[in-house]
Amino acid sequence: MSKSCNLIKSTDLTSCVIILIIGFLFLNPFPHMTALKEMFFYTAIGLVFLATSMRRRSFSFDTPLSPAFACILLWACVSILHAVNKPNTISDIYAHLIKYYAVYFIIVNYFDSRTRQNALVWSLIAAIACFCIWSSLYYYVFLGFPLSAQLGVVFKEIPTNIIGIVTVFGILLCLGKLQEEMTGWLKGALIAIIIVMTVTTLLTQTRGAILAIFVSLLILFFRHRKMLIFIIVVIVLITVLPVKSRLGPSAVTEKIRSDDRIRIAYTFIEVVKDFPLQGIGFGLQSYADEAFMKVYHERVDPNRRTAFIYAAPHNFVVDILVRLGIIGLALYLYLLYRAFGMIIVIIKDNRNDERRGWGFIFFATLVAFLFQGMFENVHSGPPAIVFYVQLAMITILWNEACEALPAPAGNRFDAAGRATRMHTSFRPDDRA
Repeated sequence: MSKSCNLIKSTDLTSCVIILIIGFLFLNPFPHMTALKEMFFYTAIGLVFLATSMRRRSFSFDTPLSPAFACILLWACVSILHAVNKPNTISDIYAHLIKYYAVYFIIVNYFDSRTRQNALVWSLIAAIACFCIWSSLYYYVFLGFPLSAQLGVVFKEIPTNIIGIVTVFGILLCLGKLQEEMTGWLKGALIAIIIVMTVTTLLTQTRGAILAIFVSLLILFFRHRKMLIFIIVVIVLITVLPVKSRLGPSAVTEKIRSDDRIRIAYTFIEVVKDFPLQGIGFGLQSYADEAFMKVYHERVDPNRRTAFIYAAPHNFVVDILVRLGIIGLALYLYLLYRAFGMIIVIIKDNRNDERRGWGFIFFATLVAFLFQGMFENVHSGPPAIVFYVQLAMITILWNEACEALPAPAGNRFDAAGRATRMHTSFRPDDRA
């Protein structure tokens, strides 16, 4: 027994957790990796509990987003009482909320130094780059689809519309790295990775992803005028690749005008009318009850409804509104308010230009994610992990900015700039 305890004490539990979480995040975009991802995740959770119980590592839940997280979780639990599908609601509160919270808090607590943050960013870039190469080769070479076909149509776990959410995040992380000083060959490698990710995004031929790229680049243009070069490159790629028939200005305008998502929303708005405040429950499978959804589908004017019933609203605002009602939507908006508040604190801090630059990057990533969320379901699977990773990285940068502020010992500043007590503490050997 004593030998086992000594072995545990001699093991660098912090490094083990970091490696496991990096492995988990690396596999996030890849399909058919659920078992391996679960192994990485639960092993990391076990080691976090072990390290905390043995006082090898402190762990804090005290962040500016914690109150919003707690309120959303509480309201999701309340939704069990009136849920259309109670078993699924109970299951999804754990699978699609608590687990994502766990990822967020582990990243915030364990990637708290500059070295670890760099490792996190590089691992995400490597993961998304590998996914882009694999998905394109598998789809167009192995499966034999023509280059004009939408990438990922036959993928089940990460379909076409979801691929763009992951790749746009990767593009913006690469742009963030490019603003740092680095050797010529590394800069060249990053530019090549950006081109690969951009081509993969364009091959999905999803308007939401393309528009998200332009919106995020316009945001970054206000800080770096060189972003105009990348905007031109994207436009050139659209004209060169066999995708311009779907991504040209006229095609995008026509799609917005006749998009089925507007008709889909009519059905789900009918659901909201019956469950305005409380929603139908947090469970994602509530939409799968065809008999339940048919009632509301038939309420819509035949000229305005879809030909068949969709099992999801394809819009994150409508999704939250249907499942958690107006109260749940207000709580999610409060979460976003706190997140953007932290970003503003980072951007307004002129003492560290690199950190300020990353503030603009994460402002762009969050806007791009929300923009794509207007066209797709983003509260489960790879998109949800991308969202909570973004929130965690924003929190880490905010912590850095607040640590550098000339405030009294033990005080930080919240997203609105008010002093607030923070209880996070780290042992000197924790920050590598």
